[in-house]
Amino acid sequence: MAIQPEPVIISRKKRKKKHAAHGGAWKVAFADFTLAMMALFMVLWIMQVADQRERTLIVQYLKGDMFSSGPINPFDLSNSSSIIDLEGGMSIETSIVPSAGQGKNDIAIDKRHALGEQSSPSGKGNELNSILPGEFETQAQLELLAREIDKIIANVDMSANVNLQIVPQGIRILVHDNVEQFMFTRGSATIQPYFEDLLLALSELLGQINNGLSISGHTDSLPFAGSTFTNWELSSQRALLARRILEAGGVDYKQVVQVTGMADQSPYVPDEPAAAANRRIELLVLTQEAEESLRMMTGLQSRHSKDNQDINLKVDSAIKAAEQNMPRTRYPN
Repeated sequence: MAIQPEPVIISRKKRKKKHAAHGGAWKVAFADFTLAMMALFMVLWIMQVADQRERTLIVQYLKGDMFSSGPINPFDLSNSSSIIDLEGGMSIETSIVPSAGQGKNDIAIDKRHALGEQSSPSGKGNELNSILPGEFETQAQLELLAREIDKIIANVDMSANVNLQIVPQGIRILVHDNVEQFMFTRGSATIQPYFEDLLLALSELLGQINNGLSISGHTDSLPFAGSTFTNWELSSQRALLARRILEAGGVDYKQVVQVTGMADQSPYVPDEPAAAANRRIELLVLTQEAEESLRMMTGLQSRHSKDNQDINLKVDSAIKAAEQNMPRTRYPN
């Protein structure tokens, strides 16, 4: 009997192809996609929870204009579009006008050159070209001017008595009493030396710009014993004295559009009519629109229509001074 051979079983297995090594490009793309989706949902959420007024303010901020459209009431200072916290909390646009040789994070208004022969990179002029004469109108311009004003206030050590606000009408400089320092002798228009120094320092800066000024005096609610001299007369006398000092320090006579005495009718601290902060002098650096509105309401002629020639002369003079103060090259041609 023949022995049959055992069948040979052949097992064939399909070989699995190895996948190519994956790179990290897809991770970067996925991260970008996730970030874009998150930004989209954030925008959708903001649009959902914001009302129409907040949406309008957002659009104005993105356009670089924080002021509402339409006519401006120069007497309505309640709706401040931007209150400047000059104690370090303000975010301000930097390098609005870049200057060669300076750091890119410097404020453009601070670009000053030393006097001619003092140092090698100095110019030949005898003036500092810190500010060119002109109108300060936009949000960025007003913020830069407010920063310069705050430096002056800090130099004379009056920061505790001064508040700065950027309002739709311009810059509001509010100088008030506190428990430690009074601007005037109580019950009179006799000015204190440190307040006079502040006004003279401010006038040097305000006299270099073409914005109009409004000055108002305010008192607390404590009445006088007599009837012939009241808080109306006191606030008016103090405001007029502030105007006289500002003009003595360099503010042009035509810059002052209005001087008013408000007595105790507009308290800074409404809940405490007798508070020291209600005794104050307010300077309002007006935008051109606010100044024209104020002049139109009081029947005054437009200052800009008759002063264009003087402004052009000031600008030409400032440009010449700036050219003299330009840095000299290391190797003259």
